[in-house]
Amino acid sequence: MKDGKFDLKTFLNNFEVYAATICFFILTILLTLQVVSRYALQHSFTWMEELGTIMFVWMIYFGVSGAVTYRKHLRIDFVLDMVSFKAKRIMLIFSNIIFAAFNIYIALVMANVIQLLGRSVTTMLRMPKALVYSIIPIALILTVLRIVQDTVKLTKENAEELGASKPSLDLAACEREYQEFTAAQGKGESA
Repeated sequence: MKDGKFDLKTFLNNFEVYAATICFFILTILLTLQVVSRYALQHSFTWMEELGTIMFVWMIYFGVSGAVTYRKHLRIDFVLDMVSFKAKRIMLIFSNIIFAAFNIYIALVMANVIQLLGRSVTTMLRMPKALVYSIIPIALILTVLRIVQDTVKLTKENAEELGASKPSLDLAACEREYQEFTAAQGKGESA
Protein backbone atom coordinates (compact mmCIF):
# COMPACT_ATOMS: atom_id res chain seq x y z
CA MET A 1 0.00 0.00 0.00
CA LYS A 2 1.24 3.42 -0.93
CA ASP A 3 -0.52 6.43 0.53
CA GLY A 4 -3.28 4.15 1.82
CA LYS A 5 -3.99 2.72 -1.64
CA PHE A 6 -3.41 -0.79 -2.95
CA ASP A 7 -0.29 -0.97 -5.12
CA LEU A 8 -0.32 -3.94 -7.51
CA LYS A 9 3.41 -3.73 -8.25
CA THR A 10 4.32 -3.89 -4.54
CA PHE A 11 1.90 -6.78 -4.06
CA LEU A 12 3.37 -8.74 -6.97
CA ASN A 13 6.93 -8.04 -5.82
CA ASN A 14 6.08 -9.38 -2.37
CA PHE A 15 3.54 -12.07 -3.25
CA GLU A 16 5.63 -14.96 -1.95
CA VAL A 17 6.37 -13.16 1.31
CA TYR A 18 2.65 -12.50 1.83
CA ALA A 19 1.76 -16.11 1.02
CA ALA A 20 4.46 -17.44 3.38
CA THR A 21 3.21 -15.10 6.11
CA ILE A 22 -0.36 -16.35 5.71
CA CYS A 23 0.89 -19.94 5.90
CA PHE A 24 2.87 -19.05 9.03
CA PHE A 25 -0.18 -17.53 10.74
CA ILE A 26 -2.35 -20.54 9.87
CA LEU A 27 0.40 -22.86 11.12
CA THR A 28 0.72 -20.92 14.38
CA ILE A 29 -3.03 -20.99 15.00
CA LEU A 30 -3.25 -24.71 14.21
CA LEU A 31 -0.36 -25.64 16.46
CA THR A 32 -1.67 -23.48 19.30
CA LEU A 33 -5.11 -25.10 19.03
CA GLN A 34 -3.49 -28.53 18.87
CA VAL A 35 -1.46 -27.94 22.05
CA VAL A 36 -4.47 -26.54 23.90
CA SER A 37 -6.72 -29.40 22.82
CA ARG A 38 -4.11 -32.01 23.65
CA TYR A 39 -3.34 -30.77 27.16
CA ALA A 40 -6.57 -29.04 28.20
CA LEU A 41 -9.13 -31.31 26.53
CA GLN A 42 -7.02 -34.50 26.50
CA HIS A 43 -7.87 -34.90 22.82
CA SER A 44 -5.69 -34.63 19.73
CA PHE A 45 -6.97 -33.64 16.31
CA THR A 46 -4.87 -35.47 13.73
CA TRP A 47 -6.24 -33.37 10.88
CA MET A 48 -4.63 -30.31 12.50
CA GLU A 49 -1.24 -31.98 12.37
CA GLU A 50 -1.73 -32.89 8.72
CA LEU A 51 -2.82 -29.38 7.77
CA GLY A 52 0.01 -27.92 9.87
CA THR A 53 2.52 -30.05 7.96
CA ILE A 54 1.08 -28.87 4.64
CA MET A 55 1.22 -25.22 5.75
CA PHE A 56 4.82 -25.68 6.90
CA VAL A 57 5.91 -27.07 3.52
CA TRP A 58 4.05 -24.33 1.65
CA MET A 59 5.59 -21.66 3.90
CA ILE A 60 9.10 -23.00 3.22
CA TYR A 61 8.74 -23.04 -0.57
CA PHE A 62 7.15 -19.59 -0.71
CA GLY A 63 9.90 -18.42 1.64
CA VAL A 64 12.61 -19.64 -0.73
CA SER A 65 11.19 -17.54 -3.53
CA GLY A 66 10.75 -14.56 -1.22
CA ALA A 67 14.35 -14.91 -0.03
CA VAL A 68 15.62 -14.73 -3.60
CA THR A 69 13.59 -11.56 -4.12
CA TYR A 70 15.49 -9.84 -1.31
CA ARG A 71 18.80 -11.67 -1.85
CA LYS A 72 18.46 -13.39 1.51
CA HIS A 73 18.96 -16.90 0.14
CA LEU A 74 22.04 -18.87 1.07
CA ARG A 75 25.13 -17.83 -0.81
CA ILE A 76 28.79 -18.05 0.06
CA ASP A 77 30.43 -14.68 -0.55
CA PHE A 78 33.93 -15.61 0.58
CA VAL A 79 35.41 -15.81 -2.93
CA LEU A 80 33.28 -12.94 -4.25
CA ASP A 81 34.89 -10.50 -1.84
CA MET A 82 38.36 -11.29 -3.20
CA VAL A 83 37.77 -10.82 -6.93
CA SER A 84 37.38 -7.80 -9.19
CA PHE A 85 34.07 -6.15 -10.03
CA LYS A 86 33.74 -7.82 -13.44
CA ALA A 87 34.66 -11.26 -12.11
CA LYS A 88 32.19 -10.84 -9.25
CA ARG A 89 29.39 -9.90 -11.66
CA ILE A 90 30.18 -12.89 -13.90
CA MET A 91 30.30 -15.24 -10.92
CA LEU A 92 26.98 -13.96 -9.54
CA ILE A 93 25.26 -14.29 -12.91
CA PHE A 94 26.73 -17.77 -13.41
CA SER A 95 25.56 -18.72 -9.92
CA ASN A 96 22.05 -17.49 -10.77
CA ILE A 97 22.03 -19.53 -13.97
CA ILE A 98 22.99 -22.70 -12.08
CA PHE A 99 20.41 -21.98 -9.37
CA ALA A 100 17.69 -21.38 -11.98
CA ALA A 101 18.59 -24.58 -13.86
CA PHE A 102 18.43 -26.57 -10.63
CA ASN A 103 15.00 -25.10 -9.80
CA ILE A 104 13.69 -25.90 -13.28
CA TYR A 105 15.00 -29.48 -13.03
CA ILE A 106 13.37 -30.04 -9.61
CA ALA A 107 10.12 -28.43 -10.81
CA LEU A 108 10.00 -30.88 -13.75
CA VAL A 109 10.72 -33.83 -11.47
CA MET A 110 7.98 -32.70 -9.07
CA ALA A 111 5.54 -32.27 -11.98
CA ASN A 112 6.17 -35.94 -12.85
CA VAL A 113 5.67 -36.95 -9.21
CA ILE A 114 2.38 -35.05 -9.11
CA GLN A 115 1.20 -36.88 -12.24
CA LEU A 116 2.07 -40.20 -10.60
CA LEU A 117 -0.02 -39.29 -7.54
CA GLY A 118 -3.12 -39.40 -9.70
CA ARG A 119 -6.27 -39.12 -7.61
CA SER A 120 -4.74 -40.13 -4.29
CA VAL A 121 -5.77 -38.10 -1.26
CA THR A 122 -4.28 -37.24 2.12
CA THR A 123 -5.09 -39.51 5.06
CA MET A 124 -7.12 -37.24 7.30
CA LEU A 125 -8.25 -34.26 5.26
CA ARG A 126 -8.93 -36.25 2.10
CA MET A 127 -7.34 -33.43 0.09
CA PRO A 128 -5.95 -34.38 -3.32
CA LYS A 129 -2.23 -34.97 -2.90
CA ALA A 130 -1.68 -33.38 -6.31
CA LEU A 131 -3.03 -30.12 -4.86
CA VAL A 132 -0.86 -30.41 -1.75
CA TYR A 133 2.34 -31.05 -3.71
CA SER A 134 1.57 -28.62 -6.53
CA ILE A 135 2.98 -25.77 -4.48
CA ILE A 136 6.50 -27.14 -4.96
CA PRO A 137 6.80 -26.72 -8.75
CA ILE A 138 4.80 -23.47 -8.60
CA ALA A 139 7.13 -21.98 -5.99
CA LEU A 140 10.19 -23.22 -7.86
CA ILE A 141 9.02 -21.52 -11.06
CA LEU A 142 8.35 -18.34 -9.04
CA THR A 143 11.90 -18.68 -7.73
CA VAL A 144 13.21 -18.90 -11.29
CA LEU A 145 11.31 -15.71 -12.16
CA ARG A 146 12.89 -13.99 -9.14
CA ILE A 147 16.32 -15.25 -10.21
CA VAL A 148 15.78 -13.76 -13.68
CA GLN A 149 14.78 -10.45 -12.05
CA ASP A 150 17.90 -10.58 -9.87
CA THR A 151 20.11 -11.34 -12.87
CA VAL A 152 18.72 -8.33 -14.73
CA LYS A 153 19.42 -6.24 -11.61
CA LEU A 154 22.99 -7.56 -11.48
CA THR A 155 23.67 -6.37 -15.02
CA LYS A 156 22.75 -2.78 -14.04
CA GLU A 157 24.40 -2.45 -10.61
CA ASN A 158 27.59 -0.58 -9.86
CA ALA A 159 30.52 -1.90 -7.81
CA GLU A 160 29.18 -0.86 -4.39
CA GLU A 161 25.74 -2.41 -4.71
CA LEU A 162 26.59 -5.45 -6.86
CA GLY A 163 24.90 -8.47 -5.35
CA ALA A 164 24.31 -6.74 -2.02
CA SER A 165 21.14 -7.20 -0.04
CA LYS A 166 19.65 -4.71 2.35
CA PRO A 167 19.98 -5.78 5.97
CA SER A 168 16.80 -7.05 7.60
CA LEU A 169 17.40 -4.61 10.41
CA ASP A 170 19.55 -1.59 9.63
CA LEU A 171 21.09 -0.84 13.01
CA ALA A 172 22.84 2.30 11.76
CA ALA A 173 19.50 3.74 10.60
CA CYS A 174 17.90 2.81 13.92
CA GLU A 175 20.72 4.57 15.78
CA ARG A 176 20.33 7.70 13.61
CA GLU A 177 16.57 7.79 14.24
CA TYR A 178 17.15 7.40 17.96
CA GLN A 179 19.73 10.21 17.98
CA GLU A 180 17.34 12.47 16.04
CA PHE A 181 14.50 11.60 18.40
CA THR A 182 16.53 12.30 21.54
CA ALA A 183 17.84 15.54 20.02
CA ALA A 184 14.28 16.64 19.25
CA GLN A 185 13.20 15.70 22.78
CA GLY A 186 16.09 17.71 24.22
CA LYS A 187 15.15 20.78 22.20
CA GLY A 188 11.52 20.47 23.28
CA GLU A 189 12.46 20.35 26.98
CA SER A 190 14.87 23.27 26.82
CA ALA A 191 12.33 25.58 25.13
